[in-house]
Amino acid sequence: MTIVDYAVLAIVALSVLISVWRGAVREILALGAWILAFLTAQAYAAPVAAYLPASIESPGLRLLAGFAAVFVLVLLLTTLVAVAISSLLRSAGLGPVDRGLGAIFGLARGMLVVIILVLLCGLTAFPRTPAWRDAMLSAPLEAAAASVMPLLPDELARRISFD
Repeated sequence: MTIVDYAVLAIVALSVLISVWRGAVREILALGAWILAFLTAQAYAAPVAAYLPASIESPGLRLLAGFAAVFVLVLLLTTLVAVAISSLLRSAGLGPVDRGLGAIFGLARGMLVVIILVLLCGLTAFPRTPAWRDAMLSAPLEAAAASVMPLLPDELARRISFD
């Protein structure tokens, strides 16, 4: 096993542990919170930017500040809701089920992160290094990355190589 194998195992294990600790409901709600925060910030960044102090002279910086303010506010509020719902489930005795489903969610998220990292490595010379070539997991990871490459823009997919 090489450093690549250990890194992959560490990423997946960490993702599973975090998801078991937090539970599936909280993890799914957290993912939804990030998406909702992004979409809400996109929709309301400009109106909020209009209310920001005039001391922020750059229109781009005002817009960025408006986006950040809306994003953080929505993320905080939805995180509080997620924590409350998760606590209700645990108090109802559904904690073990929630944590078990969290492990599955964490495994899927960890693998997704690893596949994204493998695709990024395919844009570099790293797959030609001994650490990559000698890794036990490099062949299955390359196969997994190849299976999602059709979902990428053609120009990007053409640049990814593991040879």
